[in-house]
Amino acid sequence: MNSLREVVADKYGLEAFAMYDEFFFVNLPENEDHTLKFLESNLPDCIRIELAECFAGGVIAAWEVPLFLLPKVLEQAYDFIEQFWEDISKEEEK
Repeated sequence: MNSLREVVADKYGLEAFAMYDEFFFVNLPENEDHTLKFLESNLPDCIRIELAECFAGGVIAAWEVPLFLLPKVLEQAYDFIEQFWEDISKEEEK
């Protein structure tokens, strides 16, 4: 995990703020309400990335991808958050 944390920090500029033996957390850039949790994947040559709300802690999306796809995951995370909260608002209006 330490080597993955270092790559994520050096190559993608995402600094871990909480580290454990089997996973670590980074803040989603320009969004203090959501975090990304990095874990080992059961898939070969992949990592698991979970998107969660900081305060509720619930996972709202997850990806298992090769590390080089991290920039795409970040794009999808922002799109997912926007759509997620729009859908929540619509449900509350009903």
